[in-house]
Amino acid sequence: MERTQINQEKNKIDLIKESICVYKKCIECKTLYRNGKLCFSHIEDFVDDRGRSCLYRLKEMCHTLYRKSNEATYKEKLYDMTVGYIFHEAMKLRENLYQLEYYRPNYAKEIAQLTEIEKKIIHEINALTKKTEKRLNEGFKEIKRLLKELVAQLKDLIKLYKDSYLMPRFILENQKDLIMVFGKKGYERLINELYRDGMELLMFKAAKSYLESEYYDISKGLLKKVIALNKNNDIARFLYLYASAYYFYFKNRFQKALNFAKNALSIHISTEGEDLTPYREKLIELLSDIERELKRKKME
Repeated sequence: MERTQINQEKNKIDLIKESICVYKKCIECKTLYRNGKLCFSHIEDFVDDRGRSCLYRLKEMCHTLYRKSNEATYKEKLYDMTVGYIFHEAMKLRENLYQLEYYRPNYAKEIAQLTEIEKKIIHEINALTKKTEKRLNEGFKEIKRLLKELVAQLKDLIKLYKDSYLMPRFILENQKDLIMVFGKKGYERLINELYRDGMELLMFKAAKSYLESEYYDISKGLLKKVIALNKNNDIARFLYLYASAYYFYFKNRFQKALNFAKNALSIHISTEGEDLTPYREKLIELLSDIERELKRKKME
C-alpha cells in the first residue's frame, strides 16, 4: 500500500476518533449544564477559536479532507456541513456562557450602597442576563438536535470506510466508545451491517490488519478467537500458525517457530478470493532463517 493511501486512510480514522471525542465532550458539557455546574473552562475543551478544542480540530479535519477535495462524496460533504453548523452554534453557546460567568452582576452585599442610576444599570444587566440564559438553553437544544444528526451521519461514514484496513481494528479497539455513541444494539447492528458474518469476520479482518502491521501477538490472539467461533475456518487457522511462527521467531524461540511454520505450510486450502501465496512464500523464507539460526546455536 502506498504511503499516500496509508496516510489518507489514517486521516479518515482519526476524523472518526475526533468525532467521538466531540460527542463525549458535548455530552459532558450538557450534563454539567443540567446540574448547574458548567463553567467556561469546561466548554473551552469542547469548542474554541484557537485550535485547542476537539470541535475546532474536527472542523479543520473535515475542511481538509472534504471541503478541499474534488473526490469527496455527498455524505462526506454533508458531514462537513453538519460539523460546521455544530461549531458555529457551539461558539455562540460559548459566548453566552462567558457573558454569564464573567459579566453577571454580583451586588448582593453592596445593594444598599448603590445609587439609583447604578441600580437601574444592574436591573438592565439582569434583564440581559435572563435573555442570555434563555439563548444558552436554546443553544443546547439546537446542539442536541445537530448531535443526533452527527451520530447518524457518523454511522454512514464508518460504512463508507469499511474497506479500510484500519477500520476493523478501530471498531474493536473503540468498542466501549462506539457503544456509548450508538448504544449496545446499535453497535451490534453496525457490525452486522459492515461484516456479513458479524463478530467473526470483524475479528478476522482486524487480525489480518494487525498482521500487515506486524503485530503478531495481537493478531494470533484474535485469530485464536475466530477459530473458537468457527472451527472450520481453515484460513484463520493457517494465519494463526503463520502469526505464531513469526511471533516466536522474534522471541528467539526458534524450535517453536519452526513447528508453527511447518504446520502452517502443511495446510492446503482451496480458497476463492483469498490468495495465501504471499504468506506461504514468506514462511518458506522464514524456515530458512530459522534453520540457519538453529544450526548456529548448535555450533555455539
